[in-house]
Amino acid sequence: MQDDVSAQQVAPPPSNELAAFYADRKLMWRNVSWITFGHFGTALSMTIVEPLMNLRLKALGVSESSVGLLASMNLWAVSFLVMYFSWKSDHCLSRLGRRTPFTLLALPFIVLALVLFPLAAQKWLLVSLMVLYFFFNDMKASTYPLLAIDCVSKPVLARVSGIVAIVISTAGFLSTRFGSRMADAHPKRVFFTAATVMSSMVLIALWRIKEPPIYHPARGKFNLLKPIKVATQDKRILVLIVACALLNGFSIIFKTWVWFYAQTKLHLSIGDTGVAMSWGLLLQVAVSYPAGWLIDHYGSYIALCLQWTIMFTLALCSIHVTNLQGLILLMSLYFLFMPLQIAGDTILWKTMDKADTGSFTSTVSLVRNFCTGIVIAISGFIIKWTHSYIFAFWFGFLLSSIALGVFFIYRHIMRTGHTTPVEDGVLESVVELQPTVHPARVIAEAS
Repeated sequence: MQDDVSAQQVAPPPSNELAAFYADRKLMWRNVSWITFGHFGTALSMTIVEPLMNLRLKALGVSESSVGLLASMNLWAVSFLVMYFSWKSDHCLSRLGRRTPFTLLALPFIVLALVLFPLAAQKWLLVSLMVLYFFFNDMKASTYPLLAIDCVSKPVLARVSGIVAIVISTAGFLSTRFGSRMADAHPKRVFFTAATVMSSMVLIALWRIKEPPIYHPARGKFNLLKPIKVATQDKRILVLIVACALLNGFSIIFKTWVWFYAQTKLHLSIGDTGVAMSWGLLLQVAVSYPAGWLIDHYGSYIALCLQWTIMFTLALCSIHVTNLQGLILLMSLYFLFMPLQIAGDTILWKTMDKADTGSFTSTVSLVRNFCTGIVIAISGFIIKWTHSYIFAFWFGFLLSSIALGVFFIYRHIMRTGHTTPVEDGVLESVVELQPTVHPARVIAEAS
């Protein structure tokens, strides 16, 4: 896990070894299978546990604005910590791989937080356990998902993302449908089961995944500006990073407050809310791979326009919802547009260099988490001042609409420069975006 190990201590893999890795389609799909297995265990556990944490705080008298502010403070802090973990994993020279050591480090602390949370009763202790959970879960989230980018060639990235989304949606369906029923009767059991399932499935996945032999030692020690400098060598990509951050506005607001909305305004139980969400997740299972295929074949911009249309319909329908059937409609629309949201990140993934995946994704996470923290905090106060979740939903819709405009601004900027056309309808400057690469990385990209 030491990224400062010299080149003499850990010899770089032969170029043909890295080329063979990306040429081996059987290995690629085996890796994808185990990566999604780990995602399944995580989603099966976290889908129900995270809203239960927030609802428990609310039950003890913590207001929506305070819950939102707590989530925001975590996002602001983690924004910078993710930069560190992603950069360190990019340059990690461990024999276990680049991403595996960090995931292994995070798992025990996540399990500890989940096991102790239902046993605690004091607000300060619950908040402390949530901070512990947030921190190490974000360490895991800043490294484990990068395996799906590292192990997969660029032309099929969106489709693999669709497969991952199918698995996560299936796990979410089971979690919300059965976990929410369990939460009504045995809330403590949900946390204990989630900790066991998540840790065991992720450990099995890490044991079976073979990471690509990318040799990318660090040049000097980490500082916050290093990954940002790597990701923004072409300053035009800053526009794309801002767009990815703003696009998250509606989905994060809706996801954060829909459980509160269902309980407070629709007077539904946790079990009924879970059932309503489960039908939407089942729909996401059906559309995730077609959405990835659409992005790979027809471009991200068509998918983003389609997503905006569905999002607008959802925002309109939310005004008139009064019962369980209405919530089922909202959740169906929400999970219909979520697979299309990957279109924004796909534009970035097809622009970046795989060896610096962590630098690119962590820079995006820095901006996205910082913006998301502000958005959640503002939405929490909007709910407190207006006593309406609808205003918060429309605030998120406005932000995501602005993001769509920013994506087209980026497209225009890339088209008006000295560029070479590439896949997805995006025009990138190959020379500027990939100035210097290790010979092994060149072969990896060529494959």
